Amino acid sequence: MSELKQSRPKGTQDFVPPDSERRLQVGATFRRLAETYGYRAIITPTFEHTAVFVKSSGETSDIVTKEMYSFKDRAGRDLTLRPEGTPGVVRAVLENQVRMPCRLYYVGPCFRYSRPQKGRYREFGQLGIEALGEAGPLTDAEVIFLGGAFFGSLGISDCRTQVNTIGCRECRPAHRDALRTYLLERREQLCEDCRLRIERNPLRVFDCKVETCRQAARDAPTPRHYVCPACKAHFEQVLANLDRRGLPYDVNDRLVRGLDYYNRTTFEYISASLGAQDSLGGGGRYDYLVEEFGGPATPAIGFALGLDRALLTAPKASVPARRELAFVVWLTEAEIGPAEKLADRLRADGIATQIDYDARKVKGQFKSADAAQAACCIVIGPDELVKGVYSLKNLATGEQREVPADAITAEVRKLFTEQDSRGLVPGTLES
Repeated sequence: MSELKQSRPKGTQDFVPPDSERRLQVGATFRRLAETYGYRAIITPTFEHTAVFVKSSGETSDIVTKEMYSFKDRAGRDLTLRPEGTPGVVRAVLENQVRMPCRLYYVGPCFRYSRPQKGRYREFGQLGIEALGEAGPLTDAEVIFLGGAFFGSLGISDCRTQVNTIGCRECRPAHRDALRTYLLERREQLCEDCRLRIERNPLRVFDCKVETCRQAARDAPTPRHYVCPACKAHFEQVLANLDRRGLPYDVNDRLVRGLDYYNRTTFEYISASLGAQDSLGGGGRYDYLVEEFGGPATPAIGFALGLDRALLTAPKASVPARRELAFVVWLTEAEIGPAEKLADRLRADGIATQIDYDARKVKGQFKSADAAQAACCIVIGPDELVKGVYSLKNLATGEQREVPADAITAEVRKLFTEQDSRGLVPGTLES
């Protein structure tokens, strides 16, 4: 039997305190913001039938051809760890007959076999929203604005929004033909992948990061100049609403996103601090995907944001000296019972509380409290029990005072508040 490897798989990460807590805070910030816009949580399986992603992302997409973690289960079924969230959400909405229009959000891991680099991992966190059944340009603008508001709440000051329109079923064929003709004339300058894309999906050439392909596509015809009057009017209203909302943006004619299901509005959030891989996430309108999954014709729009890249880009707050944790210290074994009752009472009141049952000496219990970064210790001894008080020690300042037993909850909360105002216990990442 081979020796157990003592390291994590390539392209994955461990999160230990306080980074794990910071990651959870970012997820909680996103949940709260999404819910204020009327979105409700959806939780889908970590793996789906492979056909779900092939049908939605496109057989020629990089996700399908190069990046999916696909496998057969013991019954021979083709399954895939989800590389993105939208297809599973659409499948779940149809299978569970969710009433539309509906607004849904999700937070969870995704998996892609790609070359690990800064902000790009094989297992990564994704934050997403999907607005199904809403067709108007004002919804597009609101969705784009929501993503910008999220990054703003994390303190990411250099986040920039890029937007584009890639047209609809009616106007895209004309652009496809013009782009295909242009690329065929420059076929020798393109990488092997882009040569295949000329026939299968020439729009994907705009996504290629190979420098020779970027140069060849520099003067290529772009979708926005081929859109029909309806798509043009839709996009103009999106931009007008973003202007009214005061969200800065750039129109990027080459922003097509890397998935087959997008139409009309596409958008992306970028940050220069990430380097070459500057995308924080993005999304677009997908008015045909529900119908392609066998459902009714349903307009829809959504986005997916990278949790890992958000964490990399957001300014790191200084590590707090103390947590909102109370540590109950007992002097003799006779006080263990009362210590347990106090801990249960504080927990019932919503205060995180811990006891060290193994340290037989008070000094050892205080060391445990310090290792746990507790904000305070509550000492119970024979004298305290007789007097009906507790000794409350502020571990940030060393101050210790007696508190009436019936006031302990209020006094602990007050101590947390005082430490929080001085940056000694964690706050939130929200602005």
